[in-house]
Parts: sequence; structure tokens; C-alpha cells
Amino acid sequence: MVGAVLVRDGKVLAEGWHHAAGWPHAEVECLNAFGEGPVPADAVLFVNLEPCAHHGRTPPCADLLIARGVRRVVVAHPDPFPQVAGRGIERLRAAGVRVDVGLHEAEARWMNRRFLTSVEQERPYIALKWARSTDGFLDRHPRSERRVQRISSPATDVLVHRWRTEEQAILVGGRTVENDDPSLTVRHVEGRQPLRIILDRTERAPSGSRVFDGSAPTLLFTQRPRADVRTEQVFVPMAADPLDTMLAELHRRSIRSVLVEGGATLLGHFLHRGLWDEVREITGTMVFGAGTPAPRVPKAPARSLRIGNDRIDLFVNNTNPGGSWCW
Repeated sequence: MVGAVLVRDGKVLAEGWHHAAGWPHAEVECLNAFGEGPVPADAVLFVNLEPCAHHGRTPPCADLLIARGVRRVVVAHPDPFPQVAGRGIERLRAAGVRVDVGLHEAEARWMNRRFLTSVEQERPYIALKWARSTDGFLDRHPRSERRVQRISSPATDVLVHRWRTEEQAILVGGRTVENDDPSLTVRHVEGRQPLRIILDRTERAPSGSRVFDGSAPTLLFTQRPRADVRTEQVFVPMAADPLDTMLAELHRRSIRSVLVEGGATLLGHFLHRGLWDEVREITGTMVFGAGTPAPRVPKAPARSLRIGNDRIDLFVNNTNPGGSWCW
């Protein structure tokens, strides 16, 4: 997510942003909005990511800035993408353009944390999410039927569905499918449907489950082929590490973010490995008395908010949320 603003004497002359892959970059949109006239020598172009310096789906933005006579550029942080990685800043400086780097870097990195994690760590950004009762359980025991046990309020459920639209994929384990029969789709808000991912090497997920209903794409990670489900399957031998294998495959498919919604065992594996970037824990008003204990996050929340009687805590792992965290 990249935006650019052309400013002179505290006045915004033009702005632009990158709308979608393959579309003109933010700098191009900004200068197009400014028009064909000469850019004032004392104007400053602010952009939250280093201008590109390579021919990809679009020409290099650094060359455009030089050609249009932009004399000063302020960049929040360099672009770690290997084909850029400082080359845009170098090209601008070599052409005599003043380039300042580091303005609001923490906020800019937080905004693009999914992209940055994908490029820098070669895996998707991992957000863990769960809802727990006031007394610390994910569900109530004994179970009387196969369905999701609601903990959060309807208003919070709307927020959760908005979260789903913001990630490329949503992941649960086979036991969650067996116990809850979730749909894992976006229903309460408008937005894109994430790829549904099921990690189920022991074939616990029944073939008639909603995640196999074809209403949204589903990818099943399993030990061996399952003829009883009609969905794409990736095979993970029992001797292989399931998380490493799955994340490597998702990275190969350019999946930049995953929302992990359960269950307790799968969430626990991510936490134990330290293989997570963000936790969103919802605490409702329900009291279960007995059930599956909620995971424990080994650090204090970075942010908290309330929606009605629900509390939502955000935990971050090696990421600075800056001042821009909002839902």
C-alpha cells in the first residue's frame, strides 16, 4: 500500500496512490494528478515506500521523478524487494535529487507489514485470532452438538468478518472443522473471500463439512490423497514439519498473510515456535466453567479496545505497531 503527496510551502499540490497490482504506482498517479506543467523546484514529494528503479509491470518511478524535475523526495523506508532494495534511492541521489529516509518509518512498516514479512522472511504474515470466555476457555465442555459456540457479541463478529477480508487466507486445523463445522467465509461485510486452508493430516475433517462446499476456494494440507473431498490438496508426510511445509507452500503461491482461527492445538504450535506476528484475542462475557483452555501469549498487549462488553487485545511479535493501529 503506497501513497505519494506533492507538497509546496505546506500546501498539497497533488496526491496519488497505488490502486492495484499492475496499475500505475503512487508517484505516477501523483504526478499525473499534478498535470503536465513543470514541478516547482521547492516542491517535495512524500512517499511511504522507496520509489522503484526497475522495469516490472510498470516503468521505474525513480526515472519518472528525475525526468519531471522533482528536486526533493522524502521516503518512509527503503523497499526490501530484491529488485529495488535501495537502488531507487541511489538513482535519485546520483541525479542530484535530495532524498531523506526514515520519516514515520514505524507507522509505514506497520501499514505494509504483510508485504514486508513476505519479502524479508519468505513466509506469510501470521495473525492468530481467538475468542475466549471470561474464565479463559475457547469452548464449553461437554459439547452437545457440532457447531460454533458463540462467545463474542454480534458487533464483534462483524469486525472479525472485516478482518477476514483483509487477509489472503484463513487457516484452521482438522479438529476445528470436526467440532465446529465452520464456513470460514465473509458474510457480515462486503469484501474478498480469503482462501480457506485446512491443516488435517489425520483426516479428522468430515467430507460433508462446509469448508468443502465449494462456496469459496479451499486448500487442504493432508497426509495422503482424499477421494471423498473435492478440493485442491497438498500432501504433507507425517515425518515432515507441517508448519514449515505449509508456510513454504503458501509463500510459493504468493500468499502474503494468513489469519489463523483455531483450534487450540494449532494456535499453540504457532505460539510455541514463536512463529507469529500478531495475536488478536477477544474476551467475551460468557462463563463456561470447563472446556478447552485458551492459549497464553507470552507478552503484554500492545493495544486494547472494547466493543460493547467485549475486550480485544492486540499482541505483536517483533513488530512496532506505531501509532496507526485501528480497526
